[in-house]
Amino acid sequence: MQAEFDSFRSFDFQNANVHLWVFKKSSSARKYTAHFVRTDQQLIELLKNLVINELNRIIEFSAYTYLAETNENSCLAAPTDETDFDYLKVQVDRPEPECEVRGIKNLKGAEGYLVKFTVNNETIYAVKRSTSTWKTSYPKKFINIVFRDGELAATNDNAFSIEKNFDFYCKGALLFIANKRGFESALEHRAAYIQNFADLQADPAFCSLFTDLQPLIGYVGSNSIQLRRMAIVEQKGIYSRPNFLTTLSQVSANRNWGINFDPHTNKIIACDHTAKTILQVLLDHRLMSEITSNVYDVPDATQI
Repeated sequence: MQAEFDSFRSFDFQNANVHLWVFKKSSSARKYTAHFVRTDQQLIELLKNLVINELNRIIEFSAYTYLAETNENSCLAAPTDETDFDYLKVQVDRPEPECEVRGIKNLKGAEGYLVKFTVNNETIYAVKRSTSTWKTSYPKKFINIVFRDGELAATNDNAFSIEKNFDFYCKGALLFIANKRGFESALEHRAAYIQNFADLQADPAFCSLFTDLQPLIGYVGSNSIQLRRMAIVEQKGIYSRPNFLTTLSQVSANRNWGINFDPHTNKIIACDHTAKTILQVLLDHRLMSEITSNVYDVPDATQI
């Protein structure tokens, strides 16, 4: 990985040929549609400078895992064959003139965009997921572009916007991920989280909490957010603390949380109505204010 990362950082972006593609998810599973968009020289130079600035910032990497995070100077590395990227790559490696965008409708609602940088028969793919339909609410964060005569051009008008960063890059058989959440959303990369949840279900310390795990499994399903939360549940591991069930039973009764317990084993009886509450408890995201004594479900709980 180190050699590929060094090659990625030393790539000659300044002298590369640049091709911009927009892509959407197809109705078929793991399929994409993509259109090539002609760009003027000003936008090409902006895209080159954008990625050069990003690479000046990213000076180290670590292997991608479901719990790994980046810092301001790092990225995560993952093999392409563990993702859907090859399906997208097939689309953007087609001849550009045959796949040119035909009108503004091909741009609206795009899942994201991909920029190909090619020099000396080497190509780096830079990918960004669209957070919406390229809104222009943040002028310092975006490059504004306009579609005119079949070509995208940089402009001061509020037409479309390209963000001044990419979620991930592909060099050879590796992806270098600068924005983990954007990467996971763009490629629906749930495999690691799915495997983690399967491992958690096999953990005796976890499954012994419940009379039946199936209601919780059904609640989590294949939802990326819920799967990520279960990874955090495993990471925190508060369920493995001594007397966890006894403490939870007492607090639930005192606070009227409505969690049901088997009277003989004191195990949790999960159901559709209590699954959300149980997950908040396992995340340690159900907290009480010492000022008001109110109980809150919070999106994050950072210990101080």
